[in-house]
Amino acid sequence: MVIALVMAGGKGTRMELDCEKPLVQINGKFLIDHVMDNLQGSKKINRIFVATSRCTPLTHLYCLKKGYEVIKTPGKGYLEDLSFLLSYFESEYPHEILITIGSDLPGVKSSIINFILDEYEKSYEKSSKPAMCVVVPMEVFEKYDLEPSFVLDGIVPSGVNILRSINKIQDEEVLEVPRIELALNINTCQDIKVFEEFFGDNYGRKETD
Repeated sequence: MVIALVMAGGKGTRMELDCEKPLVQINGKFLIDHVMDNLQGSKKINRIFVATSRCTPLTHLYCLKKGYEVIKTPGKGYLEDLSFLLSYFESEYPHEILITIGSDLPGVKSSIINFILDEYEKSYEKSSKPAMCVVVPMEVFEKYDLEPSFVLDGIVPSGVNILRSINKIQDEEVLEVPRIELALNINTCQDIKVFEEFFGDNYGRKETD
């Protein structure tokens, strides 16, 4: 079973907005709904959970109202919350595949999610490494004048990762995908502008594979 986990508990301080980041609107739709629609369009994903925290109470209430499955984390930080979530899934759904994605990645369509999961399956057959980190080359950020939050050896973590539902350090493969959709974490108003210029006004229709 493949379980998708939307990370929606961060403070989103870089946006400098009054609303919570998952509830920022692009093309008339909240970021969290863009991400959920993309995940729901993938036939490779069996269940989807949204991870909220004390930092995103309105997002938590909104997701409950929408009927999304929600897990509330302590909100102590990304790594701490991820450890909390891994412990939960290890208890409830041991050894399943978890694909985590930030609620600020609205452009990662179902087809890209399917591609990443396909690459993970191939990689796991070869190396048996249980985890995968999806990264974007720095050239993509430079091409579209985007500011990465973290750069290591010319690559940038995308915010999409695959793990097994075990709360321990896991060996990982690195998958480099040169796509702007994975580079466009919505962290600034400039990111929103680039997103709208790249995708246009029609983006937001639910994609199915």
